[in-house]
Amino acid sequence: MLKIGEFSKLSRISIRMLRYYDDIGLIKPYFIDPVNGYRYYHEEQLFIIGRITSLKDMGFSLSDIIKIMDCYNNKEKIDTFLKNRIDTMNKLKSNEIQYHTDYFVLKKVL
Repeated sequence: MLKIGEFSKLSRISIRMLRYYDDIGLIKPYFIDPVNGYRYYHEEQLFIIGRITSLKDMGFSLSDIIKIMDCYNNKEKIDTFLKNRIDTMNKLKSNEIQYHTDYFVLKKVL
């Protein structure tokens, strides 16, 4: 097991952020010492942190990452979640294009 500081260095995630991830339920320490409150992580949790970091790099919010991690081993749920995410992004892109079109039309009129 790794103390939170060691896990932080290996994962390149700050101790503060690891504590925050624990608070929001994204990744929990493997063990918390009841006597001194020290947080310990298992080496295998580095893979989970790697997934979280990759999803963050792709632009997913922490709330989305929690949802993805909750159904990570269920392909159907992941596919549904990602399809919904793609649909939402396409709608936003469409709205942005419409906004720019309207802006240029108004600019010509005015």
